[in-house]
Amino acid sequence: MTRRSFVIAAAGALAALALPGCSSANESTVVIYSCAEGVRNESLLTALHERFPEYDIRLHYVPTGNCAAKLKVEGAQSEADIIVDLEGGYIKQVSDQLEELPAQDAERYCADLVDPDHRYFPFARESACIAINESTFSERGLEIPRSYEDLTDPAYRGLVTMPNPKSSGTGYNFVKSLVNAWGEDEAFAYFDRLAENVYQFTSSGSGPVNALVQGEAAIGLGMTFQTVSEINQGVPLRVLFFEEGAPWAVYGLGIVQGKGERPVVREVFDWLATEGVKIDNETYVPDQVLVDFKAEIPNYPTDIEYADMSGITDPDEKKRLLGRWKY
Repeated sequence: MTRRSFVIAAAGALAALALPGCSSANESTVVIYSCAEGVRNESLLTALHERFPEYDIRLHYVPTGNCAAKLKVEGAQSEADIIVDLEGGYIKQVSDQLEELPAQDAERYCADLVDPDHRYFPFARESACIAINESTFSERGLEIPRSYEDLTDPAYRGLVTMPNPKSSGTGYNFVKSLVNAWGEDEAFAYFDRLAENVYQFTSSGSGPVNALVQGEAAIGLGMTFQTVSEINQGVPLRVLFFEEGAPWAVYGLGIVQGKGERPVVREVFDWLATEGVKIDNETYVPDQVLVDFKAEIPNYPTDIEYADMSGITDPDEKKRLLGRWKY
């Protein structure tokens, strides 16, 4: 394997990676499982190899659900030494497979992102928004929505797309934010009304913005950073937030149980927990993570009011709420 090693692994292929005793080829090897998008992984890996040219750093993209499932089963026998950008609800489920981290180091992060058990550090805060295609709105003479209730207007029938919360963390974030804001029954009654206008519940969080870019929809409940990325490439999209605030979730960074004894793993982890966070903030997701560092990206909203996401990492609550989801 070459020093610059970025692997996008399918779920079937991953089973072959996790053989006992294969956690590292030698003492200079560090294996990272990342749930982040490809371009973010490439940026991290490039910076890691510039900072640690003497180490053999191997980064594998592993989808969120697969990553959590593998860690839950394999624990210390996992090939991975470090996990990056695993969504908060999932990382909470496997926190007993991660090493305890120094409590004093957690003070450098925004307090609402910190794991009270110190099994992971925040890597990213990813917010969601209502994205619209301004060209489609103009062509159809549509009014700009100003509230969630506006999205149920029959004028938008067949023009709305949302991630399915059963398969997408972003979709679940929208559900949980409205459950917290309005109460459970009112929130689910709302999604019943919204469904009449939804032409597709996408399987991934990136689906709605992709549909806007392709002109298949006018309104997408999607990821803020993805929407802004498209705007900065000249796509006529617009970011909207409603009074309930922007749904969001923390994405974590941790060391697999038993792997922190190796100095090379600790050194790479400490870099990811500080400089890696800054690089990701500056390049892709600038929602603030570190107390003393705030990044700016052109056209990215600077005054986001975040929704109340209390209970977002509770797996039992998530299972119960998703049991009510019909679509």
